Amino acid sequence: MGFLFLTSGLFLGWSLGANHHGNIFGAAVTTKMIKFRYAAIISSIFVVLGALVEGSGGSATLNRLGAVNAAAGAFSVALATAVSIALMTKIKLPVSTSQAIVGGIIGWNLFAGMLIDYSSLASIVMSWVIAPILAAAIAFLLYHLFRSYLNRSHMHLLHLDNYNRWGFILIGAFGAYSLGANNIANVIGIFVSVSPFKDIVLFNSIKITGLQQLYFWGAASIAVGICTYSRKVMNTVGTDLYKLSPITGLIVVLAESIVLYLFGSRGLQQLLTSLHLPTIPLVPISSSQAVIGAVIGIGLTRGGRNIHYNIMGKISMGWVAAPLLACILTFVLMFFVQNVFEQPVVNQITYAFYRDEMVELEKRGIDINQLAVVNGREYNNARELRAALENIEGLEREHLLTIGNITQLEHLKIDINRLHKEIPDDALSAHQWVILQYLHGKSYKHYWQLEQALAELSADWQPKPSSSRNQSYNSELQRKFKLVIDNSKPATSKD
Repeated sequence: MGFLFLTSGLFLGWSLGANHHGNIFGAAVTTKMIKFRYAAIISSIFVVLGALVEGSGGSATLNRLGAVNAAAGAFSVALATAVSIALMTKIKLPVSTSQAIVGGIIGWNLFAGMLIDYSSLASIVMSWVIAPILAAAIAFLLYHLFRSYLNRSHMHLLHLDNYNRWGFILIGAFGAYSLGANNIANVIGIFVSVSPFKDIVLFNSIKITGLQQLYFWGAASIAVGICTYSRKVMNTVGTDLYKLSPITGLIVVLAESIVLYLFGSRGLQQLLTSLHLPTIPLVPISSSQAVIGAVIGIGLTRGGRNIHYNIMGKISMGWVAAPLLACILTFVLMFFVQNVFEQPVVNQITYAFYRDEMVELEKRGIDINQLAVVNGREYNNARELRAALENIEGLEREHLLTIGNITQLEHLKIDINRLHKEIPDDALSAHQWVILQYLHGKSYKHYWQLEQALAELSADWQPKPSSSRNQSYNSELQRKFKLVIDNSKPATSKD
């Protein structure tokens, strides 16, 4: 059944490939610098590489926004998102998959009665604003650099044409790699906690994890979308919004690729951390927004002339319509899947307000006197908890998510053998594995109890003081905590 549910994620990947390939090679194909079939082959290869090598960064952000915890729920979110994107693709609009999947996740949260992590939502929405502006600035700068170089070099047109063609190939490959690294989270990020794949060991030495298999099939579905349907949407960006020459088309793809890579590369983030430089949050951003920002940046180099603002307005309407449509379709689809097909779209979670939980809430700055009405009680699902908390006067809204996280019962048990089986050895440091060995056989009701136990045993499990310099380190530590927590839950919670 798990593989059947995954088909909607593969459909979503197909829709993404069909819609977003134009952002990478649209200018090259519409200016006849590269034939479509060669562009499709290059993109397919490098989008898979990007997904497998650096595709895990944005998935964590989407899971914080809404951790879809049932396979049928993930199916509903992915299918609703894919349908909304396919509809936009049908009318040749390069919509934002990042926005659509966020709309789908919010639809799941609303149906499940879950509390929404507004800080994660704000981080994602902020990236939607920053990405096109950054792409426009990069394209503006690159255009002037390219023009200055060409004016000084007096290059022959035949040589220039040849360089453009090779530039499109190299930069297109980089763009496809960046698309896979950044946007694979949109395709299968919601399936990470309900993945049907098990680890495979080849020749008694090569281990292919279930997560790697999930990322591969997600990337493969993007490649199929690229090869089968992407040509239909290319003209909107390549010719309709702004008439691109081979040089300006090359600059647009390079600017877009840089922005996608900046927001999607875990390796770059780790490098910046090692150099004690500010890091960029790993957030799945819209390649459509980035490429259109870059196109506008090119247009601004010429005073904004020849930009078809009516086309830009039409595209912007798609950016608004896609997440709203995905949200509504998710809500409706989940209703049918649950009530008509009798498939659980939400695994209900129990929340408890006893002594340990109340003490921890007080440590987190919550006034527990306000929680007197819920003290000593349990709630069988998120909807009951939300109703109880919203009836408490004076409780600040930003505290609701903290209360939900602290009181959520996890029933964790550390099994070092299971952890070694499920988590790659190099995902944790040698000393972190040693510390986990000390906790073998111990049980915890909450994730934060396990985190505290690990932090008390070793500095390698302790977060650093909050600062821009420590942001990447703490994010990486949280990723490691999540690996341990997810693989310490009862096995049925991951089915």
